Amino acid sequence: MPRRERAPLVLDLGVLGRNRKGVGRVLGELAPRLADRDPERFRAVCTSAALPLLDGQLARTATVVPTVPQAVWEQVLLPATAARLGAGAIYSHQECGALWGPPLLLHVPEDPEVRWAREPVTTAREGARRSYSRVLLGRSLRRAAVVTSTAATLADLRRNHGLAPTSGVVVPLGVDLARFRPPTEPTHRRPYFFHLASPDPRDRTDLVVDAYARLCARSTNAPALVIAGNLGTQAGLLGERVTRHGIGDRVSLHGYVPDSELSELYAGAVASVHASPDEGFGLQPLEAMACGTLVVSTWAPAVVEVTEGGEVVWAEPRTESLADALESAWRDEPRRARAAVANRRRAEALSWDRTAAHLHQLLVELADRPGRRHGEARPAR
Repeated sequence: MPRRERAPLVLDLGVLGRNRKGVGRVLGELAPRLADRDPERFRAVCTSAALPLLDGQLARTATVVPTVPQAVWEQVLLPATAARLGAGAIYSHQECGALWGPPLLLHVPEDPEVRWAREPVTTAREGARRSYSRVLLGRSLRRAAVVTSTAATLADLRRNHGLAPTSGVVVPLGVDLARFRPPTEPTHRRPYFFHLASPDPRDRTDLVVDAYARLCARSTNAPALVIAGNLGTQAGLLGERVTRHGIGDRVSLHGYVPDSELSELYAGAVASVHASPDEGFGLQPLEAMACGTLVVSTWAPAVVEVTEGGEVVWAEPRTESLADALESAWRDEPRRARAAVANRRRAEALSWDRTAAHLHQLLVELADRPGRRHGEARPAR
């Protein structure tokens, strides 16, 4: 008998190339690994911004479509393009999955309601976006096979959006253990805390600076603070905050750094500092742990889950509490030594290759399920 042709598996790379944090970073890691598992079957749907980040068969067969508003991408352009390609299934990281088209594996990064609870609406466009999401997210969750990166996010979706108790699969994200690794030789840099920042207010870089200033007021010999990351319009405000505290000679603002330098900054730090009040996963703490670095973090359910078994100094999202955690991390040398072993061991349990293997299995099961027709995606069990 002739071999039955397998329907393509479509990768939604709509945000790839537009940012290097969050979903953009996740897709940058997963897309090539997924394609390598089944190069003849995977097809990318993306904008021209993503093409330089693709290679091999995935780049040669990519379908390039125009940049459009997110709602148009999710509900019109992506499902229409996938249907035209004869897709057996779509893998998507969009906030709201398509309500029609080929079967959909929807990887929900986080529950937007958690984020919105702390972020006021500042524009009519943002208000419209939230209304759109609230109307469609529950329906897309019922239609799609749902994946989350942590059990905490899955619980949020069940509590806030009515996702069935038996629906949804947790597939943890990973870390590149070859790129993020402990230092090969001692660092000669002055002792420092490290914080990776961005324009996202959720990073709470303001809180990190305030807590560090409080520590400096207590101890004149405290380690320096190194802040890296493209801060965008927040850079000027952060500089003013540092100056106002009188700690300009103790804080270094590095701006954007490539992954090779980022790994070195993690690995050489007294501790890596994270202050986000909520996360869908916690890539930054995990990358720091892969470098064997002690983590200082404010409490967030997903981060607690991801760092389980590692060495973390926990703090409340308040200046005094975070300052106490910084001082504890600095003065507890035995704990930093334990972190070098325990945190690397924890990171080794989570890899991008393992994530890609699990997602590939789910996509194949979804696409090849007997009797499946387009538009009949059922929740993953």
